Amino acid sequence: MNWEDLCKKSFFRKAYIIKEEDIPASLYVNSDQTQVVFAPGDKMTWAETGAKQISAVGVEEKRAFTALVSVSCSGKVLPMQAIYNAKTQRACPSLKSECCADLLKEGFLLEPSGTTTYWSNQTTMRSFVDKILTPYFDGEKI
Repeated sequence: MNWEDLCKKSFFRKAYIIKEEDIPASLYVNSDQTQVVFAPGDKMTWAETGAKQISAVGVEEKRAFTALVSVSCSGKVLPMQAIYNAKTQRACPSLKSECCADLLKEGFLLEPSGTTTYWSNQTTMRSFVDKILTPYFDGEKI
C-alpha cells in the first residue's frame, strides 16, 4: 500500500489550499476521538496475609465513553462531545449533576450513541458538525 505517498500528497494539497485561499488558522480544525474509562481504579486491594485469591473491585468491568475533542490551528479548543453507551439520554450524566449546566452552557455535548456501544457513528458525527463545528466556524468567519 502507498499510504506514505498518499499522506504526503494530502499534506501538500492542504498546505497549498490553505496558503493560496488564505484560510485563517482558526478555520483549520483537527478532531480526534478517544476512549475514556470511568474510575479505572488504582488496582489496589486488601486481603489477609497468605490469601490464595484476591479480587479487585471493578477491574473486570469496563465502563467508558468516547470523547471527541477538537482544536483549531490557532490554538482554540472547541467544546467536547461525549458519547455514551445508551439508546436514550437517561444513561448520560444527569443534568442536575455538579457542573453539568456549565458544560452545556459552553457548548459541550453529552449524548447517547443510540446503539449498544459508546463509539461514534453517523448520527453522533452529524450532531457534532451541526452543534459544535458549524457554530464555531460561523463565529470565526469575518
